[in-house]
Amino acid sequence: MPLAGSLDIRGLLEDAPTVTLTDRELHVNGVDILQVMYELGFSAVEALVPAALNPTIPPVVGFLVYQAAESEFGPFSLVQVRLTARAGVRPRAYLVSACCDSPAAAEALSGSWGYRIRPAEIRLRRFHDRVDCTVISNRQAILEVGLVDPTPITGHDIQYPPGMHLARIDDEGTTRPRLIQVDSEYEFRRADRGRPGLGTFNPAAWGDDRLIPVEPVSASFASCDVTITNVRYICNPDIPASEGTQNVGSK
Repeated sequence: MPLAGSLDIRGLLEDAPTVTLTDRELHVNGVDILQVMYELGFSAVEALVPAALNPTIPPVVGFLVYQAAESEFGPFSLVQVRLTARAGVRPRAYLVSACCDSPAAAEALSGSWGYRIRPAEIRLRRFHDRVDCTVISNRQAILEVGLVDPTPITGHDIQYPPGMHLARIDDEGTTRPRLIQVDSEYEFRRADRGRPGLGTFNPAAWGDDRLIPVEPVSASFASCDVTITNVRYICNPDIPASEGTQNVGSK
C-alpha cells in the first residue's frame, strides 16, 4: 500500500499564487536546463507532500534550472526546488518554491501555472568540465549547485516529471485550493549527464527547512526548446489524485 502525503497546506495558502485558468501556452527557445537530484535525510516522508500525492521512498529533492535565451518576456532564468512524488502510479514533482530574475516572466508563470516565485539573481555558467548555478537573494547565496564531468547522452535519457503546484483557482470571484498539473514539451539539441555537486543550499529560504540533502542521485544538463502547455488537469490537494483530479483542458 503506497504512502499518502500528509502535508498541512493551510499555512501555505496565504501566499499561494492565484491562477486564472486560460487556454495559454508559453514557448521558450534556446533553454539551457540543469537538473540535480539529491536524496533527503528526512524519515517522515508523508509530511513533505499534500494528501493528493504519494511520496517516494527515499524522498528526493530536485533542483531544476532554466536559462532561457528567448521568450515573449525576453531572456530569463527560473530555478525550481521540487520533491519527487507520484499521483497514483504516475511520476510527478511537487513544487516547493521557485526563483525568477524576470518580473514579467514571474507574473505569467505564477498567474497561469501556479509557480510560487520570489525574485532573485540567477547565474548559470557552463564550462568544458562542469556546469554551475548560483542563486542570490538579499545579497546572500541560497543555492549553489552544479554538474561535474559532463558526458554526452541523448534527450531520451532525461526526464522532467510534470510539476504539481499548490495554488488557488480563481472561479467567478471565489478561490479554492488546488494542485495545478504543469506539463511541458521539450525539443532537445544536446544533453549531458555527470556527477551532482552541491555547495550551498538554504532550505528555509526556499520554504521548508526540513529539506536536508544527504546523498547525490543524478545530474543532467540539456539545451532545448520548451513549451509549457495549457493547464489540462487540476486536483483537490486534500484527497488522493485518483479521486480528486479534474480535467479542465476544454476551458
